[in-house]
Amino acid sequence: MINETSITDGTDIAVGVFQDLSKQVIAAQTELSRNYFDAYWHWQECLQTESTQLTELFKNVFFTYSPADQIGILQAWMKGATGRLA
Repeated sequence: MINETSITDGTDIAVGVFQDLSKQVIAAQTELSRNYFDAYWHWQECLQTESTQLTELFKNVFFTYSPADQIGILQAWMKGATGRLA
C-alpha cells in the first residue's frame, strides 16, 4: 500500500513538471513564431516598396529621351535609395 502511494505521488509530480515544461515550450515557440511573422512582413513590405519604386524608375528612365534628364532621374533615385538605407 505504501509503495503504490509513493508511485502515484511520483507520477503526479512528473506530470506537473512535464505540463510546466510544455507550457514554457509553447510560450517560447509562440513568441518565436510571432517574431518570425513580424520580420517576414517587415521585409515583405520593404520588398514591395522597393519593387514599386524600381518599376517607377524604369518607367521614368526609359520614357525620357534626354540623357541629361535620365541622369537626373537616376541621381534622384540614388539619393532616395541611400536615404532609405541610412
